[in-house]
Amino acid sequence: MKIGIIGAGGIAGVLAMTMAQLEEVQTYAIASRTLEKAEAFAKKYGFEKAYGSYEALAEDPEVELVYIATPHSRHYEDMKLCIGHGNRSCVRKLLQ
Repeated sequence: MKIGIIGAGGIAGVLAMTMAQLEEVQTYAIASRTLEKAEAFAKKYGFEKAYGSYEALAEDPEVELVYIATPHSRHYEDMKLCIGHGNRSCVRKLLQ
């Protein structure tokens, strides 16, 4: 399954390390508010794609599941973005 993460902070890094251990998961795309941060994250954790906006990741038809790793105050907005682009497999940040 091709996983995308919205937000490239600390919790996203924990998730990326966990996903790297799962055979059925592909660390596919990361999105950050800046392309530079997304590219650094992608390089560090082995993601195939890096996006400098959340919308760009939401528009990627290859993403099968999106993990929302942004602050709680953005969850609703980010989930609406994913759903609006047809990706109904959004997962909210569960780890605090």
